[in-house]
Amino acid sequence: MSNLGWYQWITTASKKVGGPLNLLAIIGGSCLAVGGTVGSVITNKYRDIKDKKELKTLGTYSVKKDAEIKKIKLVLKTGDQIAILAADDDSILIVKNGDEDNPYFVSANFLMVSVE
Repeated sequence: MSNLGWYQWITTASKKVGGPLNLLAIIGGSCLAVGGTVGSVITNKYRDIKDKKELKTLGTYSVKKDAEIKKIKLVLKTGDQIAILAADDDSILIVKNGDEDNPYFVSANFLMVSVE
């Protein structure tokens, strides 16, 4: 049994890969690859958690009269729940509960007719 320990291991490994510079390049490249992968996974998880936060609304309303906008394929039935996210003059950004195609931009006049 040798008393050289890690020095012997590093020397042997360096000889197997063609020298100490090659060994350092392999170790450095491996660290970059692993670090990049871990960083990417952490970033994606952070974005997933951030995107799942609840939206802040200006109010939630019930639909009192059926209404439809064929151009954007929005159908509001009596009893549906919508949440208003933002309003700017005549444009209003809404989210229809249970709809996968959210959000929608609608006019204020459209909402005045169908929502209370």
